Parts: sequence; C-alpha cells; structure tokens
Amino acid sequence: MKTVHFVYAFPNERNILARIYRRFMGRDFIRGSSVSAFAWPSPLRAPQSITFYVGKFLESQYRVKLYDLWERTTICPEPGDILLGHLWTGRHTVMWNSISDTRFSKKYLIQPYNNNESQLGWVREGLELCDGFIAIGGDYWADNFSESPLKDFEKKIYHINMAVDAPSYPFVKNKFNPPQKRRFLYIGRQGRFDDEKGIGLLEELAKRIPGFQGGYICAGAEIKGWERISSPTNLTPSIMKKIASEYDIFLNMSRADAQATSILEAMSWGFPIACTNQSGYSQEKDFFYLSLEDMEQNIELIRKIQNLSDERLKEISAENRRVVESKYSWEVFISNVDKFMRDA
Repeated sequence: MKTVHFVYAFPNERNILARIYRRFMGRDFIRGSSVSAFAWPSPLRAPQSITFYVGKFLESQYRVKLYDLWERTTICPEPGDILLGHLWTGRHTVMWNSISDTRFSKKYLIQPYNNNESQLGWVREGLELCDGFIAIGGDYWADNFSESPLKDFEKKIYHINMAVDAPSYPFVKNKFNPPQKRRFLYIGRQGRFDDEKGIGLLEELAKRIPGFQGGYICAGAEIKGWERISSPTNLTPSIMKKIASEYDIFLNMSRADAQATSILEAMSWGFPIACTNQSGYSQEKDFFYLSLEDMEQNIELIRKIQNLSDERLKEISAENRRVVESKYSWEVFISNVDKFMRDA
C-alpha cells in the first residue's frame, strides 16, 4: 500500500499534551497520522472541511501522513510515495521544502483556484515541479480558463467544485419580508488582494439604492451603508434562524473568489443568492447574477428581487437547497478526487 503525504490546514490535536508540545515546537512539528487525532469544529468550514473529507478518503485507500501547510519541516519520503498538498506563500513551508524530492512517484497540488494573477500567479513554479493540480474553484473559472495565469499548464489542471455538508446547515429561511421591504445579508471577510471580496462594491450598491437595508458579519472590515449584525461567530442553527427571520437574500460581490463557500452555506440555510460570476458561480439557474462593472444593471436586479412574490422566493430557496445537496455534496467532491488519484 502506497503512502500519501497530505499537506493541508489542520485544527488543534485532541490530545492536550500534543497541543502543548506543538506550541513549544512551533511550526516545525510534524503532525499525527490520523484524522481522528484532531479536534474538528462543528460545523466544519473551509479550509478544514477540505482537510477532513480528503483526509478521511485518503485513509480509506492509502497509508497517510499528515502535515499542516504552515509547517517548516521537510518530508523524507520512501521511494514511490505520493505528495498531495496545498502550497503556501511562505517559501520555507513544508510543500516548498519537499516538492523537489524525486523519490516521490507523484506530486499533486490541491487548493483553491481562480483566474486572478495576484492570487495564483506565484503557483507556477510549484506547478512546474508537480504532476497535477486539483483546482478547487467554480464553473466560472473553468469556463474561462483561457484567461488563466496558469493556462500553459492546462493538461495538469483538474477542476472540481467546492462542497459543503448541507445537513450541518439546516434550512431556516421559511418566510420573507414583503415586497419592497426585502433585506440583504453578507457573511464573509476582508480580502487581501485588491478587494477581491468586493467589499467596496457592496458599499457602492448600498449608496446607490435609496432605503437599502443590508446586514453583515465580516472579519476584518466594516461595510459602509450596511448594518453590522455581529462580530464573526460560530453560526449555530439558532443564530441563523434569528438572522433568517430578519434578512431575505444572501448577496456576494466578490471580484475574484475561487468559490465562496459562504454561498453554499447560505443555499443550505434557504437564502436566495445574488452574486457576481466572479464569486465562483455561473451555472445555477435560480441565482441572481450581479455585474462587477454595471452598477445600473445591479440596481435594476435588486428592484426585480424586491418585486418578486413570496411564493417565487420560496421556490428558489427549495431549488437551491436541492442543488447544494446534489452538485455540491462531499460525495461528489471526493468521487472527483478519487477519479483524479486513479487516472492521473
């Protein structure tokens, strides 16, 4: 049985002694060899959800050794081992330290993907040393791959959609505010690459629409023209039930997002979705698609949403839930990873 060295983002170990040891050893401490050794949060959110489900799959098929992507160790593989992991920007981290080792029979990247040069251009050097790249990103980025900074590596790149465990995000949106009284919701964080999360666009939209009502939970930023619901917190079913009683439509205006997982969570909770294609979505028929450039078009779309019937919004909510349970399930995600590992 082959050994896969899997590098991704891990939570703390369950064992308190292991946590203490890691704290004093810093990022040079190689983590354990079992997914069950870690204290996984509930509900699982990206990126640790990827670590958990991919790690469990790998353990069912291979011998597995696990490493946090920030570690500064160097893997010492046996001839024929496989490397599968997430490159990090820090050049002294475990993937960079290990990726040139010729004892690996195969070396694969797995991480979020979009067509933004600032976010992905630096991956070129690592991709040159690898045999393939499981690119986690939405249909929009795959459909526009001709604009990718990595287009020269097309034969190495295997696109897959992100996933979410829908049962962990119960359907709580059961009624809507009356027409012309709809309120909008944003949950996300401040971007690091030229406002790739579109916070400025959210502010401009609110400024341009008289009487706009929106609420947000956003790590690292205030959103002008929107009401702050709370600081970032664990979004339990009870919290989301309260939020769903006040807000109607989940709105995301990312400029360059691999595939906003918050949208999948919102679909699970029952919110209709208004978003840019650059949020990572383009093929969902019941989404309301916003523009990065045409704010007048966006304003008209918000007017349309405000005039939709309660019945139509409920139909959209139910359909979105069905889509997230099928197209964006972990079963689909892992079957694609399995196919890649078998065929690459």
